[in-house]
Amino acid sequence: MLKKRMACILAAILLSLILPCTLLLADRMLPTLYGESYYAVLPDMVERLDSAPGKRLIVLGNSDVAFGLDGEGLEQALKGAGETYTVCPFGLYGAVGSAAMLSLSRNALREGDLVVLVVEPVEETLSDYFGAESFLRCAESDRSLLLRLNAAQRNLALGALISDLAARYNIVQSGIAPRPEMPYAREAFNERMDMTYARAGNEMLLGFDVTSPIRLGNVRVDSAFAEMVADYVRHARARGAEVVVSFSPMNRSAVEDMAAMATFFGRVNEALACTVISDPNRYVLDSGWFYDSNFHLNTAGARYRTQLLAEDILCYLGHDEALGFDRPEMPEKVAEVASDAGEDSVFVFTKVEGAEGFLVSGVTGAGREAQSLTVPAYHLGLPVVGLTEAAFTGAEQLEELFIPSTVLSLPAGLFAGNPVFVRLVLLPRDRLPDVGENLFGDNTKAAVLVPAADYSMYRDGVGCETNPWERYLGRLSTY
Repeated sequence: MLKKRMACILAAILLSLILPCTLLLADRMLPTLYGESYYAVLPDMVERLDSAPGKRLIVLGNSDVAFGLDGEGLEQALKGAGETYTVCPFGLYGAVGSAAMLSLSRNALREGDLVVLVVEPVEETLSDYFGAESFLRCAESDRSLLLRLNAAQRNLALGALISDLAARYNIVQSGIAPRPEMPYAREAFNERMDMTYARAGNEMLLGFDVTSPIRLGNVRVDSAFAEMVADYVRHARARGAEVVVSFSPMNRSAVEDMAAMATFFGRVNEALACTVISDPNRYVLDSGWFYDSNFHLNTAGARYRTQLLAEDILCYLGHDEALGFDRPEMPEKVAEVASDAGEDSVFVFTKVEGAEGFLVSGVTGAGREAQSLTVPAYHLGLPVVGLTEAAFTGAEQLEELFIPSTVLSLPAGLFAGNPVFVRLVLLPRDRLPDVGENLFGDNTKAAVLVPAADYSMYRDGVGCETNPWERYLGRLSTY
């Protein structure tokens, strides 16, 4: 009996060793797919952190760092005040998680370093969330990054490797490679890890992303994340480094509850075991400074935010003299006006509260009888940016719907009450629309048609967001 038990234990140990090795071998046999993409920036950020000389100022966060920091400008501003640091941007992708960025930088810290932990008012970024699938894409060219994760994160990444291999194999078989587009590409960044791609102004139709409102009163710091930060701070101080807290930029038009700012600040200040050096109110900026999300800045906005951060850092370091920055001018909005039109007379429209746009909230009698409908891009000169869940209530004969590029989101269960619906056609676009769960209800026949040129965007997602269309890939086809 004892021999049998020992044999089972030995077999289990061997299996636990053989399986990861087999997966990693299979991983190496597949071609790299993301070497030119935004994902590929992460290994270079780690390399930059490891190799940067002298004392380093490490700005650690998520994509608001990538889109909202002029590292060279910050370095020069500090130097002008007599503070010599090598600035290392260390934030890329919220879908990987703040916790992963802490793990990746932890053992690189050394004496004299100052880490600025940038808090973004999104609960997922203030938790121990780890996006294993996204991390594996980022680490495709350098699997040694797995060794820098903590044990729990590493186990999750290894567990996700099978699905990652299957997804990459299917992409190779499809013959349609991921298509990085600027600025979500490696070439958007220079060797300092500053984004140098020129982002001229605000590209969002309404000036802010209506699908991602900022609700400060709802944001809480997860206790597991707070403990992870506390451990990181202890580790940093043991190495002669220090950690402080600042805030991401926030699009003023997207903040729904400015009155809750004090509550949000109090929760962050109480939960995180390090000095908060910034007033979050200073980082609530007008929409003209933003680019393509409520946290991503255009080039001028990044310069402005960098100046704010420089002032906060220098104040923390004991400098109280005025810096006299030459503030950039806020750029003009650059969103394109779409020309496609639909059947505006068969729809009922509702104005978006607090913004210049419309939602489709219903259909007229003629619309309820129609088998095919095309949502107009504009109504009364303003963009149609979405639909309500009840938009097609009563349209029981609807089989086909065309959606223009101005529509930013499709709500959960939109077609659940349309039993004969068979085809959702998404017209050409540059921006991936958001989509809710259970879009078609119990209807298993409905298909989603996208332009062939846009297929990889729906399959792979874009930039810094989790791909909402992943759940519908089995329905996806091209035209």
